[in-house]
Amino acid sequence: MFNFIKNKIGYIYRNILYPRILTRRYRAILNKNLEVKNIYSGKRCFIFGSGPSIKDVDLNKFKDEHIFVVNEFDRHPQFKNLQHICYVLADACYFVDNKDTYFWERLKHKSDTANPDTTYFFHIKGKSLVDRERLFSKNKIYYLSSHGIISDHFDLNIDIDKTIPWPKNSILSCLMIAVYLGFKEIYLLGCEHNFLTLNVGIEQGQKKTLNHFFVNEELERMTNMSEKEAREKLIARFHHWEGHENFTYESKIAQILRLFKNYRLFYRKVRRLYPEIKIFNATPGSYLDVFPTIPYEELIKKL
Repeated sequence: MFNFIKNKIGYIYRNILYPRILTRRYRAILNKNLEVKNIYSGKRCFIFGSGPSIKDVDLNKFKDEHIFVVNEFDRHPQFKNLQHICYVLADACYFVDNKDTYFWERLKHKSDTANPDTTYFFHIKGKSLVDRERLFSKNKIYYLSSHGIISDHFDLNIDIDKTIPWPKNSILSCLMIAVYLGFKEIYLLGCEHNFLTLNVGIEQGQKKTLNHFFVNEELERMTNMSEKEAREKLIARFHHWEGHENFTYESKIAQILRLFKNYRLFYRKVRRLYPEIKIFNATPGSYLDVFPTIPYEELIKKL
């Protein structure tokens, strides 16, 4: 009984009370997000994931549209042709003090090549690093505070001027931001979400497949290492990703189940609070069935 009560109290603290504490702690930073609340009211936007189907999309057709991109999307050869960009780095793993890491290298590259017109949304843990290293000095930057889980046992906050639950996926972070900015129509592209069809593990000789439009050179190099060396290198490089050293299909199933539930609960709240907002998935062959789909060919006719 004692452990049951202890676990229940811990659950309430981690997922209900502590997010409110964080909101108070970061109040001055999060208040800045109010600047962009509903600034695109009634407009439409497109969220580009990094799935392989995005290679078949001519981004030039979207150059006059409002676009959200995530993580390593700046690797796309047509990325620089886009004009109205919100770039989202919602994962704290990008903001590391160790300059020998892959993530620091990529963050510095993004800063050095940033278009001044691009607006960035970063995890709030990155603020001290961004300020200290004077990164993205020509850009508007807003921060996201995230903690706790999304659950149907308590209310879900999706307003980014407060601490939001940890979405488990950058696309879901983009959706929360897009709703906050007031977009009425939101379209997803490059969001296959077919994670469970991909092989897992880092055993020597096993071909590594990731659901990206680009090649992950770091993971490709591990293919040619011994299993022990690859595992040690993976944990050393990506130790910020809690639990990711355990690449098993069973653990992957649990993660994806939670992710799809997060999407469903988010969409349920959006439909209740903002019934005028429409979200469509235009990704060919996508497994993300939470949102209504629209054929890519039909979407192009709307441009």
